[in-house]
Amino acid sequence: MNNFLNDYNDFGSREIYEEINKIFDEKISGYGLDEISNSARKLILKEIDCDADIEFVSGGTATNILATTLALRPFEAVLSASTGHITHHETGSIEATGHKVVTIENSNGKLKAEDIKELLENQAGEIDVKIKVVYISQTTELGTVYSVDEIREIYKVCEENNLYLYIDGARIAHAMAANNSRLSDYAKYSHIFSIGGTKNGAIFGEALVILDENLRKDFRYYLKQRGAMMAKSFLIGLSFKVLFQSGLYYENANKAYKMSRLLFHGLSKMGREPLFGESNQIFIKSNPDEIKKLQRENIFEIDNKRESIIRLVTNYRTEESDVIGFLNSLDK
Repeated sequence: MNNFLNDYNDFGSREIYEEINKIFDEKISGYGLDEISNSARKLILKEIDCDADIEFVSGGTATNILATTLALRPFEAVLSASTGHITHHETGSIEATGHKVVTIENSNGKLKAEDIKELLENQAGEIDVKIKVVYISQTTELGTVYSVDEIREIYKVCEENNLYLYIDGARIAHAMAANNSRLSDYAKYSHIFSIGGTKNGAIFGEALVILDENLRKDFRYYLKQRGAMMAKSFLIGLSFKVLFQSGLYYENANKAYKMSRLLFHGLSKMGREPLFGESNQIFIKSNPDEIKKLQRENIFEIDNKRESIIRLVTNYRTEESDVIGFLNSLDK
């Protein structure tokens, strides 16, 4: 079967397990205060080229809850694109903390600086919630990629309006492969952002990079209170240490992106121009009969059953044979 289901349902990069085997008999302290996690922090700090606090969190949902609600007062809210990950794929986790997620309609998964500014200018004052955090994801749920310029403009609006900008970087590695951005770009134009590990070769876990001084204060208390402080978080730290110490983090994403370009151009040549496909997520329109046929040889997600839109995700394990296999089954 040619597997395009997602980029996280695997054990993680083999190199991580090799590292675990090397240190298996060592005694390691917990709660993210160990030498392994500290080594990973140093590697990430070198990449972002600025000062920050870095905490390792078990997964994307917990990371998003922590990052968006950390500094909110009871009447403050989070702003997101209507297609944002926190609006449809996290079971109301932000709202469950007592904070509303306000959304802006969009056609490509992205928030625009001018739309944020317009919404802020037209809020009704104290009879409405007060926007405090702007949430964007890189890449978006539609696989589109923000340019550094677009993020800079959003950050500027946030700075001018005393808002925090949080970048959900679950697929930030794939965005960097697509637009040649660097982690230092995201550190420069956000107040807090995450570096996704789960979707790019880590066993599990995300690295949360906390840049703003106000957000850094007492963060670990909030980490513990929200049930996100793991005794064995050194396993996340170890994943990031291995991924960054020799460039594996970028190699994994570049491989996924290379395979996505092979798939994208193959589809285009067949006259099946993807609806979205800037990164390692590619969306194409299909129909129920074709989907049934494709499922005999391929694994993928149906993103919209009503409109028969399927999502094809490449990852660092995707091979040319998988791409060719899918294209061949589409051509039968």
